[in-house]
Amino acid sequence: MAAPAPRLRPLALLGALALACGPTSGTSEGESEGTTTGTDTTTEGGSASASSTGADLPTPHGWQVSAHLDTDIGSIFSIWGDGPETIMAVGGQPTAGVILEYVDGAWVPDPGIPPSTPRLNWIHGIGEDRVAVGYYGAVIHRVGGVWEPRESNAGAPLWGVWGASADDLWAVGGAGMELPPVMIHFDGEAWTPVDVSAVSGESHALYKIWGRAADDIYAIGSLGLILHYDGNTWSSEETPTTSTLIGIHGDDDEVIVAGGRASGVVLRRQEGVWNALAFPDDQGFDGAWIDPAGYATVVGRRGFIALFAPESSAWVREESGVEEELHSVFGIPGGPVFAVGGFFDKAPYTGVILERLP
Repeated sequence: MAAPAPRLRPLALLGALALACGPTSGTSEGESEGTTTGTDTTTEGGSASASSTGADLPTPHGWQVSAHLDTDIGSIFSIWGDGPETIMAVGGQPTAGVILEYVDGAWVPDPGIPPSTPRLNWIHGIGEDRVAVGYYGAVIHRVGGVWEPRESNAGAPLWGVWGASADDLWAVGGAGMELPPVMIHFDGEAWTPVDVSAVSGESHALYKIWGRAADDIYAIGSLGLILHYDGNTWSSEETPTTSTLIGIHGDDDEVIVAGGRASGVVLRRQEGVWNALAFPDDQGFDGAWIDPAGYATVVGRRGFIALFAPESSAWVREESGVEEELHSVFGIPGGPVFAVGGFFDKAPYTGVILERLP
């Protein structure tokens, strides 16, 4: 019997978000990504305050609710697809993960998710294969259309996953408190720990990982940590912020990072240098995505969405119409663009999926 479709609620503004509670362990029901001790700071010299003015402002888009998801589904953390027929979103409740597939304009739960899968925080695909990671170090692979759990040896929640091929995958995580960041690698047979303690400084978590190729990969985390992999070695990069960094994406010309908790920050790497744009009047940002034309979308708390011009600090706010925290954004070239999120900080955990209007 097919699983029932998610219950949808009418479009409405929901209550204001509470300030995020940070992860304390891999088992805390209220844990959420990206809170660290200390104050978000952005150093002078490599930063500027955000201003949505200028002659080269991009044209804003509208957004509409594709789905409001009740507690039987939960919050949505990540969305991915390589075509209109392969779009998937993941999330769930802390002890009950969910995978949604976009089928004929509706979001349908995947009944093949392995039993006892906890909340899933990120999904990535390569060809026909899929991999998702989540709470308690959970990793599940879909090969040949079947989801299977794999031993991760992570010992902590996993927040992000990316790979250049099905036998060269990386996942990152951490509890965000006393323990060091977590990184694991999959070689096609097994996941094994990768020690990055020598280059991670005082950081206690890595939240996302993304790359252009197997020898050009970035991982980001707490206290402004950005690591780079050149195919042989992980090294730390100099950044102009100590803010928690949550979301990352890029293209051939630049890399963009979204972060901050008490206030938002956007980092952009152009010509080998990281520059920061501070948003002191907005709460933290979670997700970033660059479209094929070079326009970057950043999403975050209280339904924040901003569109940046290619390789420029010029930006314009887009009205989301919701108050939920938006955790990630992703689009299909020539197809739909979605932003996903929900209420993460305390129960009841509910979700939202937005679709950008043409």
